[in-house]
Amino acid sequence: MAATFKVDVHTHPIPGMYRQALLDAGYGPPGTNASEIFVDGFRTPEFTIESYLEERLNRGYNYSILSITAPGLSFLKGNIQAKTLARQLNDQMSTWTQEHPKQLGAFGVLPLPDIEASLAEIEYCLDELHMEGIGLYTNVNGVYLGDPALDPIMEELDRRKTTVFVHPAGPPAAPALYNMSLPVMEYPFDTTRAIGNLLFTGTRKRFPHMSMIFSHGGGVTPFLAVRLAIQSTLSFQGGKSYDEAYAELQGYYFDTAVTVGNASSAALKEFVGADRMLTGSDYPYMPDSLIPMAQQSLEAFEGFSAEDRRKIGWKNAFRLFPGLKTKFPEVAADV
Repeated sequence: MAATFKVDVHTHPIPGMYRQALLDAGYGPPGTNASEIFVDGFRTPEFTIESYLEERLNRGYNYSILSITAPGLSFLKGNIQAKTLARQLNDQMSTWTQEHPKQLGAFGVLPLPDIEASLAEIEYCLDELHMEGIGLYTNVNGVYLGDPALDPIMEELDRRKTTVFVHPAGPPAAPALYNMSLPVMEYPFDTTRAIGNLLFTGTRKRFPHMSMIFSHGGGVTPFLAVRLAIQSTLSFQGGKSYDEAYAELQGYYFDTAVTVGNASSAALKEFVGADRMLTGSDYPYMPDSLIPMAQQSLEAFEGFSAEDRRKIGWKNAFRLFPGLKTKFPEVAADV
């Protein structure tokens, strides 16, 4: 079983109350069907937990960790509805994980930009719901990870040594190119903006104890890591040594969601190696028809050994999420 076991750290449920909140907020171009939702130019697909669980193994995943995708709750701008909806979403995800403990885990969602409510929700998610970690976004209404406004959140997550899953969000301003939805290019770029901001502001250095997972192979970070590290040696960008800066960039985890092709795999292997990679599907935004292609692309890359594939598939996840060892002792024996 351990040879083929896979933990998917990147699965997005779309509960009914979240779909309704997006509809109420006006997501979707004029003239479309009332049930159609578009976020950052990308259609929000249908999702039911029943259909996901029914097809989970067919997609090649033994265990999936749920998280709410962009925009999270930022569109509610920290109002009372954001606080209420965060609690409802976390309770719903927790219910699913309790009903299916050997199939599902979850990252809690926060009612950012409300800092006090988000701190309370961190406590609730981790101490009462015992979730695997907390989900954050590269930016919240233009406030990027690394901004001092988010320091109380970062400090608390760091104090708890939390595992944090970071998903990209649409940037505050983006060009309209060829009717291209933002996830195609701007999401990878925004991931890199957040990672760069954490480096240049010294935020990651101040809060080094949380484990941070970045989506989609870290965006373009593997390709720009040297450039970022060089820039951070300048006095007005932090004045770090090159080696210190590059090592900081290598200290994150990166999932494989929508990260396909030999060039992407080779860049990640060269940048961080298999020890810092995790499996991600991006379901249901990555449709069933494309998931096998993405998996086959990763399998076809000759640069990974059999042991590398086990690390990416589940071993690294078992180290990040100790509860998996209790749920799957027969697999944990091979860690």
